[in-house]
Amino acid sequence: MFTIPSADDLVEFIKDFTGSSNDAEIKKCIFMAEMSMRNIELPALRCDPYSPENIGIADSQGRIPIPGDMNKPILFFKQGQQYLTTAQVSGVDGEDTINIITTPNKSLSVGMIVTGTGIAPGATIISFPGPDYDVVQLSAANIGTVSGNAVFQTSSPGSPSSQTGPWIVYDRIGDRDIITQGMIAQLYLQPVNVPAVIRGKFSEVGQHYEFLPYVAEGDLINMYYYKAWPLLFSPADDELVDSSATVSSSSGTTATLTVNDSSSVSVGDTLIATAGTGDFGTSNTVTVTAVPTGTTITISGTGISDGTVTDVTKTDITVQNNAVLSTWPEGYVYATLREYYIKRHNSDDASVYQAKFDSAWNVIEDQNNLGKWSGGHTRMSSIWQPRQYRQYNIK
Repeated sequence: MFTIPSADDLVEFIKDFTGSSNDAEIKKCIFMAEMSMRNIELPALRCDPYSPENIGIADSQGRIPIPGDMNKPILFFKQGQQYLTTAQVSGVDGEDTINIITTPNKSLSVGMIVTGTGIAPGATIISFPGPDYDVVQLSAANIGTVSGNAVFQTSSPGSPSSQTGPWIVYDRIGDRDIITQGMIAQLYLQPVNVPAVIRGKFSEVGQHYEFLPYVAEGDLINMYYYKAWPLLFSPADDELVDSSATVSSSSGTTATLTVNDSSSVSVGDTLIATAGTGDFGTSNTVTVTAVPTGTTITISGTGISDGTVTDVTKTDITVQNNAVLSTWPEGYVYATLREYYIKRHNSDDASVYQAKFDSAWNVIEDQNNLGKWSGGHTRMSSIWQPRQYRQYNIK
């Protein structure tokens, strides 16, 4: 099956298709294409609402800051007694226990998910072997030296601690609605014998989300949303290749760099390092010219000298892939070709690829409108609302 695995491959595909030889022009067309795809709703762009980073903590006003990577909310919900708490911890690499140094502001319990520096992903509390609950035994051995603050999170649905309810499912409404309804909240009819799940509302007010029914300070809201995605060829963070490496066979302009694993390095990458007995030359920058084995890299630069270097890092990295290119390459191809022919003032070909792009977009939207990918139904009224025959009290 033919795929387009990276941004550079996309450029080559468009060049081959159009006969162009101008990389810079194609990259500009890709950027223009991305501007028309920013609001696409693909399954690959949905976040995990149960991950700690996607659980908002309400402030004293019952508000939660809008996440910086949110593109469009899908659904927010509040799960019974679920909560987060933190404590300073310590621990030894390879052991399955950690020491609690500072007292957490909420009690710890068996089954809690624990995250932090040196703690294995997915580790949970299985017991408290210490007499004063100051030692915690985990379900997985530490993957490094444990230090700093650890986050303790009550477990996901399916455990008794998160089934106390009622669960509240929040849908988004307009900011005018949330303010108006907040002012008359004391007049709401409060149902007696509420179902296990009741429906609430939330909206953007300023840079925060506000909720009805109100949430108290410290309450947690699981946020399920479509994430914003990085544009191709935009700057990416530096990546550590190896904490220690050896430079050998230096001729002043070329050398061999020996590392533990060279699989993350490709020809053309730029590397920097901290000098030791050896160095990467006066600019401390080298270019990868070959990767002959799984542990050796051929580098070129000026003034390279033999010896050891530390913190070998890839720099000047650009984004080469994202969830849209991986799962919806036709969007990139059709939109880029449309922009290319618009730039060339070829309206006929531009119209052809605009129609192809619209057709591909409509397939995605159709799946969302049917509720197959959006994660919910499209009824105008809530399926969670209490039936009219239920009894009510006026607050």
